Parts: sequence; structure tokens; C-alpha cells
Amino acid sequence: MGFSFEWFVARRYVFSRKRDRLTGVIANISVAGITIGVAALIVVIAVMSGFQDILKEKILSANPHLVVERVFGPFTEFKKISRRLEELARRKGVKLEGIYPFISEQGLLISSSGEAGVFLKGIPLEEVRHLKTLHLLSGELTDKGSPPPVFLGRRLAERLRVSVGDRVRLLLPQGRITPLGLMPRFVTLRVAAIFETGLYDYDLSLALAPLSTARRVTGTPEAVTGLEIKLHNPFQARKLARLIRTNLGYPYYVVDWQTLNRSLFSALKLEKTGMFVVLTLIVVVAAFNIVAALIMLISEKRPDIALLKALGATERTILRLFLWCGLLLGGLGTGLGLSLGLALCAFLARYPVIRLPGDVYPVDYLPVRVEALDVTIIVISALILTLLAALFPARQAAKLPPAEVLRHG
Repeated sequence: MGFSFEWFVARRYVFSRKRDRLTGVIANISVAGITIGVAALIVVIAVMSGFQDILKEKILSANPHLVVERVFGPFTEFKKISRRLEELARRKGVKLEGIYPFISEQGLLISSSGEAGVFLKGIPLEEVRHLKTLHLLSGELTDKGSPPPVFLGRRLAERLRVSVGDRVRLLLPQGRITPLGLMPRFVTLRVAAIFETGLYDYDLSLALAPLSTARRVTGTPEAVTGLEIKLHNPFQARKLARLIRTNLGYPYYVVDWQTLNRSLFSALKLEKTGMFVVLTLIVVVAAFNIVAALIMLISEKRPDIALLKALGATERTILRLFLWCGLLLGGLGTGLGLSLGLALCAFLARYPVIRLPGDVYPVDYLPVRVEALDVTIIVISALILTLLAALFPARQAAKLPPAEVLRHG
């Protein structure tokens, strides 16, 4: 009873069973198009958000949130710098989960069955054990034994065709000078464990080692490459990075995880935006169907429009009436698409029926995360498009001359 006159008449026009059959078919097609477009948008954007979350989780679990290194010279004063950074974080109210030294080195790992370029990273053994993404497949995380132990990613071990207990040789870029000239430097290591992180590139090229092994490899018993810092809240990393730069100054520099992975997250954001734009075209096509449906509805209701104008309805009244008709069609399609999209997202989240190749993606299932903001933007965009589509036929209906229509029918 509280609905306006335009809303009441629009509802009767759209849901009337006596309307022309062809008009009803076109209206149903337009509603179905908007339903499919909105549902597709919700599912695809939810999958893109899910991938972003998974990548962030994997990256944050396998990598430090901040890295502090020295521009030149050996980093021997790392213990003093560690205490200084802990005090700085405490004063600024930033909670640390850990701060520890690391040594990194690149080289060529050679086995009896193959070779592969590797990134060797040495950190304290207790930090290796605390890595959240590290899934130990075989062997033991230990710093004891001879030759020095090393832990290989699963795909790296498969490429080298080695298992726990096998020996490998690491060719380092720094050679050694001998009477015969510059000779390559080899270090023999023992495969003590094989792990998996779930990130393809890491499992293919990363070799972890206890800090003691890395020191033997690099021949630097007192120096390290830098310090790695993990925070309780990773999103405070950029704030703490600015404080550390101001506090330490030259010759130290600090990089946070968001800066290190900026290109990856920028690419994901761009891809998400691109998918939104492309899939919105489905809704645009459906909106053109709404134009056709309204034009046919107006053609069918010409006598009614003329009669309403003769009874005192203004052009603005007729305009609002058919805008309501367009919004009803668009709102019905959007509502159905919203329900279908959320239902599909819930199904995919509960039953991972779509499997993904593990050598390409960081997960073997389709990750889904529905964000309220994304859904709101999709719904509002669909309604705005339908409103814009209804504007042209509604204006044409408002301009119909009632006298001519009533005279000629």
C-alpha cells in the first residue's frame, strides 16, 4: 500500500501474464543474461581473491617479512644490530615473532644423475623447523653428520634424482686461485631431508641448510648475508621498514615483503580488474536485451500510456514508470545471479571438484574467497547498467503524444 503509483503499474506490466508472448520471451532472455553475467562475475572474482590469499599465505609463511642487509663489507655485527632492532620494535609497539641471521648463496648443484641451479639459504636450524609451509617428506632436519647436511625441495630432488642419504656437489661462483690458475670451488653435501612448500619455484630451486652448513660453504664463520625479521602482523612491515631505515642509516638497507613481491601482486590485481571488465560485457549485452524488451513493452502499452497521460500523468511519471520496469528486470536478474554465484562459490569451497596442476599453481584445488565489497560493486554495477539501458526507451515512452495515439490506436 505504501508503494508509489509508478512502482505499482511497473510491477503489473513486468509480471503480467497477459503481455505479448514475444515481449515475455525477450524479457526472460534479458533476465537470464544478467543472471549469468552477475553469477560469472561473482565466481571469477571470488576465485581471483582466493588465489591472492593463497599466494600471500604461502609467501608470508615461507619468507621473512623484512630483510636487513649491508651494502658492502662483511656483516659481522649482526648480533648487535639484532638487539638494536628488537629494542626499536618494542619502543614502537611492533610485535616481533623472530629475528635471525641468514646466509644466501647461488650455485650449481650436481649429482650423479643431473645438475640444477639452486639458491642455497642457510638459517638457524630451529627457524627451519618453524617454517609454516615446510612439509617434511622424508629424512630429518639436523645439523649433524658428515658431509654437511642440506635439505632439498621435492622437485629439485626429483630433477637431480637423489634421495635422503645421497651426496651432491655444490659448484660455487667464487673460484680459488691455484698454481694452475683460477679453479672452480666444489663443496660436497649430504641430502639430509626432502621437503615441500607448495610453491613450485621454491620446490624446484630452493635448498635450505643449517647456518653452520652455509658458513662452511661460503667460508665465512663470522659474517652473514643479513638479518631476517618476522612480525606478528605482516602488514606492519612497511611501517617498521621506514623506522629501521631512519634508525640504522647507511650502509644498511631494508626491504619489506610487499616491496619484494610488488610485481606479483600488481599482476594479480591487474588480472582481477581485467576479468571484471571483460565479464561485465556479459551484463552489458544483457542490458541491450532489456532495451529491446522495454521497446516491445512500450509498443504493446501505447494505448495505456496515452490513457495515463489523458488522465493527468506527466512525462516524468511515464519516465519513472518505465525506469522502474527496467530496474525490475535488472533487479530480478541481479538477484538471481547473486544467489547463483554465492551458491556456486559455497559449493566450490566445500567440494573442490575442480583440480589444478600442481606444477603450475600453488594449490591443487580452486581457491574461493567471497569479499562483501566485491559482491557489492558487482551488484551496484549491474543495477546501474540496467538503469542506463532503460533510460532511452523510457524517455521515448514519455514523449508519446496521447492525442495521436488515442486517435489512430
